[in-house]
Amino acid sequence: MERGGPFADVPAPTPLVADGKLGCVRAIGLVALVSLLIAGACAATPPQPDPVADPTVAPSFVHGTDQGDTDRLAATIVTDLQRYWAAQYPAVFGAPWRDLDGGFFSVDTNGTGAPPPCAADVKDIEGNAYYCATVDAIAWDRAALVPVLREHYGDASVAVVLAHEIGHAVQRRAGLDADGAPISLEAMADCYSGSFIRWVVDGHAEHLRINPGQLDRAMRALIIFRDPVSTKSTDAHGTAFDRISAFQSGFLEGARRCADVTGTSLAEATPDDPNKPLDDVLRTDRIFGYFGALVTQRGGRWTPPAVRSAPGCPGTTGAAQFCPQPPTIVVDRAALAGPHRRIGDQAVTTLLASRFALAALTELGRPTTGAVAGKQIVCLTGAYTAAQPALSAGDFDEAVTITLESDDVSRDAHGANSLTGFDRIAALRTGALGGAASCG
Repeated sequence: MERGGPFADVPAPTPLVADGKLGCVRAIGLVALVSLLIAGACAATPPQPDPVADPTVAPSFVHGTDQGDTDRLAATIVTDLQRYWAAQYPAVFGAPWRDLDGGFFSVDTNGTGAPPPCAADVKDIEGNAYYCATVDAIAWDRAALVPVLREHYGDASVAVVLAHEIGHAVQRRAGLDADGAPISLEAMADCYSGSFIRWVVDGHAEHLRINPGQLDRAMRALIIFRDPVSTKSTDAHGTAFDRISAFQSGFLEGARRCADVTGTSLAEATPDDPNKPLDDVLRTDRIFGYFGALVTQRGGRWTPPAVRSAPGCPGTTGAAQFCPQPPTIVVDRAALAGPHRRIGDQAVTTLLASRFALAALTELGRPTTGAVAGKQIVCLTGAYTAAQPALSAGDFDEAVTITLESDDVSRDAHGANSLTGFDRIAALRTGALGGAASCG
């Protein structure tokens, strides 16, 4: 039997524990799943977003449904998903789309009912969703997965997850799953998910509506359900950068792009180094050197910004700030201690690098306010991040996390932010993949 998805992919009926080890995030139980979600969420739980489904679809076609609100949301999502692929599949692959033969299964993992396909017991799916290729079906845990996603990342995150699962069904129909490496297949499914979400955001779905704020929250689920650092698992799904990159490729370039997405990481999947002490992270010699060289190479004159503690200068905000007269980077050590503890040392480095990027734009006479400046700041931050020697996948994931989570990374010379989290990640990717030359 085969299972595919960001939370499953463990061959049934094998138990989720093998060789004494729990199988990654995709096979994680409720207690650990909730802990992981909470750990990745912001310190203060954001307000619940507006519902994404209106009107909703009755879940009467879902096997095992309790007819409740959770299944109603899932049923609405998969209904719009199949309508999307009914139009997109012929356009991309030149053949008609076939709805899932095995249908959809809702599972109460707190109960004792019959297990769904590709599972020996209802507990096998606890905290998970997956595609079962054997019978062409998708199953989700309505007790320990969907409600937790909704609470911490909003209803749109459920759409991202289920769109990924149907992405595996697309691969199956197109014959793309025959020889593909697992990491490539998972990246492809994330890409297909992104292409569907773009269709929804653009207002083409019959039932679903997703706004930019909801999209940003949903993307955090991709970050949380990433592979552990240094994983060598044969069913790996990729780092946070891998997953968000694939998702954005589908969102920005459409479903045709997805067959070429490989999930190749920029950084090695090596064991992550322990967090450096905050005082060590605040030593900015390497950042200083990178942006000084950049300004000099472009014909500018680099005036080294002094680095000092808060308070900052008028009109700026954030845990790290740039004051142009005289050039100064102001750091609020207490404010930086939060992301350092919660995310990691590279999160702090990313915030600092963004302020040096703003300093570089100032020295080069480039625009330093507005959306264009914000994108260039984040793009140059991505270029610096990718240029660091011996960068680990965990380091890159920390940079991705803070960039999605905090608009401090994209604040301009007036302390204003014009970018969504999605925009910031897109700019970070541009710089990381193309270097400083790609930032304009």
